[in-house]
Amino acid sequence: MKKFLLSTLVLSSILALTSCNTTKEDPLTFPTIEPCSVKLIDSKESYICIQEQEGIDLIETNVKFDNNSFTLDEESKKILYKLFAYLKLSGSPAITIRGYTGKVDSKLIHDKELLVEHDIRLSKNRAISVREYLVNKGLNSESITIKALGYQDPIAPNDSNENRALNQRVEITVKSKLLEQIDNIEGSLKHVTPSNYKKFFSNVYLLNEDQDKDIAQIYDSREKRPVLASGFKIFADKEYPINFNNEPFIVVTKPKLLESFNEDKKVYRLGTASYDYTFKGITALTIKNLSREANVGDYIGPTDLLSKPLPEKTFRMKSKITGNVMEDVMNTNTFSSTYNTVLINKGTADGLELGAEMLLYEPESRTDGFPVPPKFTGYGFVYRQSEHYSLVIIINSLQEISSKSMATTIL
Repeated sequence: MKKFLLSTLVLSSILALTSCNTTKEDPLTFPTIEPCSVKLIDSKESYICIQEQEGIDLIETNVKFDNNSFTLDEESKKILYKLFAYLKLSGSPAITIRGYTGKVDSKLIHDKELLVEHDIRLSKNRAISVREYLVNKGLNSESITIKALGYQDPIAPNDSNENRALNQRVEITVKSKLLEQIDNIEGSLKHVTPSNYKKFFSNVYLLNEDQDKDIAQIYDSREKRPVLASGFKIFADKEYPINFNNEPFIVVTKPKLLESFNEDKKVYRLGTASYDYTFKGITALTIKNLSREANVGDYIGPTDLLSKPLPEKTFRMKSKITGNVMEDVMNTNTFSSTYNTVLINKGTADGLELGAEMLLYEPESRTDGFPVPPKFTGYGFVYRQSEHYSLVIIINSLQEISSKSMATTIL
């Protein structure tokens, strides 16, 4: 009995330690997909890219293999994970995986039929390796077809080891599942001047994980009142250098986590304060104006930290970056419309840039068992960012933007 209890105790301890060491996986998000280029297509590395064309764009995936091998290397798995994430989140239809080989004449095997059989078997095993990876990640095996094409359709002449290496591959082509009216929509969009929309920007600012140390808490005021007002002299617990640009500081709320799985935060603007002086680790400022109630315990931050300069004109990005609309940051309503700001879960870490134009759409849905195609709903541009999030102002909406909406750089 004692042995049984001891074994149970040891097993419980192991399980407890294992559960403590288990890390929570990040939620699945749309991958950033770079545009296809000659350099990328001609490289020996695996890749996924977006091929822009008239009408519906194509997502091209190319997975390379070593000679006479059907084993996926780590780089290939990273590429296939991006494909999996795109297929899973976009609900793309059935796909076909095409396996290929490079044509090699063997000095040992002179029977051409045996060589063809070897190439077909190798190309099939490569396609199967890719299918197994995608299915193990969570795709439905019934939606995947494989084709073994041997040395057919070479992308390079089979006249050298270097060229044959390019042909040792698996290819998957997926049609971008968005809109039939893509060309008409994208052709009608015009670049705008961000400064013309500044009055509509929200009072929300985003902070990276490492920017907490750059803002300071208001710990006291000369007037010795907990509620602050314009003209009050305030003291913050950080010594800032002399403000040569004479830019005001922004009075903000306590930073609040956006989500639990990263350290990006948001703050709300309460007003502005002017720099007075520093002394022994503190900074003295004077409140210039307040748009909301501010208190001792709130924070101040330099303008150039919280609000980065925007380009003179908005622009279209070449990379396909797609994110979820998480919320209307001002909580004005369940739906957002023109001149509202929405928060999306893509930021600088995903390659998204300030001034980038974002197209908003409702993803494909189903009504009474029948598919309802994706629908373009509006557009805007990015005006504030952190590593994993961006604020997008809607400059034109065709209908209400909801939390089910998506935002993308390329339709």
